[in-house]
This record gives sequence, C-alpha cells and structure tokens, in this order.
Amino acid sequence: MRQAVDVVELLGRGLVAGEFRPGSSLPPLKDFAVSLSVPRVALREALDVLAHKGLVERASRSRFVIRPRSAWNPLDSDLLRWQWGEPSAEFVRHLYELLRTIEPAACETAAIRATAEDVALIESALLTMAAAPALSQQSIQVDVAFHKAILVASGNVFLAAFAPIIETSLAVAFDLQRNPSPVSSLLPEHEAVFLSIRAGDPSTARELMESMLSRSEHGAQANLHQDLVLV
Repeated sequence: MRQAVDVVELLGRGLVAGEFRPGSSLPPLKDFAVSLSVPRVALREALDVLAHKGLVERASRSRFVIRPRSAWNPLDSDLLRWQWGEPSAEFVRHLYELLRTIEPAACETAAIRATAEDVALIESALLTMAAAPALSQQSIQVDVAFHKAILVASGNVFLAAFAPIIETSLAVAFDLQRNPSPVSSLLPEHEAVFLSIRAGDPSTARELMESMLSRSEHGAQANLHQDLVLV
C-alpha cells in the first residue's frame, strides 16, 4: 500500500495538473483512502502536508477543500518540482524572475561581505565543477553548490534561506535545456563571477550573474517553444 509520502506526491501532482477544481471538496477520508489503496492515517498525514503547502484546507474532521492557486506557497520546493512536469512559458518566466531577483543581489552583497572562508567555499565549488564529468548528475550538483555558496557568502540570513529554492529552481532550469551545455563550457562565466566576488567588485558580480541567467532563460524558453511546436 502507498505511504504518506507517496500520497503527497500523487495528490500534489494531481492538484498542479488541475485534476481537482479549487473550492471543491475531496472525497470523505474513508472513501478516498480506499480509492487510493492507502491507510486512512497515511492519507490524513499527506493532506496535512498539502495543507501546510497551502494547497488544501481542512473543512471538517474528515473533509478537505482545494484552495485557490493564489493561496499556494509558490516558493515551496515540492510545488516547484510538481510544476516542472509540464512547464509553461509563464512558469519559466516566473522561475527566472525569481532567480534574477535573488542571485544577482546575492552576488553583489557577497562581493562586499564575503569572508576568506566564504571565498574559499565558492572557489572549491568552482574547482569541483571543473573536474565533474560533462552532463552528469554530479555536474548539476556542483553547479548548484556554487550558487548556494554565493548565497551563504552574501552574509544575509534571508538570502541564504533561499538556498533550497534556488537548488530546485536550478535543477528545473537545467532540465529545461534539451541540449544543455557541458559544465566545462560554462566555467568561464562561473569563474568570472567568482573572480569579481573575490576582487570585491559588486557591480560586476551583479552584471555577470544577470548575464548568465539571461542566457540560461533564453535557452530554456527557446527549447520550450520548440517542444510546443513539435507537439
């Protein structure tokens, strides 16, 4: 039988795909649990998780109602991942607007505040990136580590708190690239960002990150448009 974590995934993807209408009620827990082949306690736990994410709300002891999309937590990493399944041009635009709002600012602040330890952490991620096999899962992980190290180097606890969101967003962005560039071809851009932070040049650090994100968004939107045309 399915566990709570599986039900969260199943229902979350269904909600994002529009299988349940906002304002409508889910079936009573007893009947719903039977239809999903899941223990009632696991279903209740899963719905509590979805309620925390803003997708549903408890209307009574055994009834849950679908909340409007405006009430959902758009920064929830699971919600981002579920939307990743069938991304739209609007989703990609919003995703990169988020990245452009956070990352250039983090680079700018890191160039001002980064400690020697912060700089060493960014450099370590960069060197690991250079050694990672092209187009591998490891290459994605080290790229993410580079960006997360910059958030930490900003010295701003609120910017650093976006690290999990940035991690999910970058994974989505990478997946949207049908023919992603090997990490080795991206190294000059990443190295330039690192050097500007190390040199304490905030304006250049911001501009370089903005340029990197613009290139990435252009590729993602172009690939998405091509997919829509092919379909």
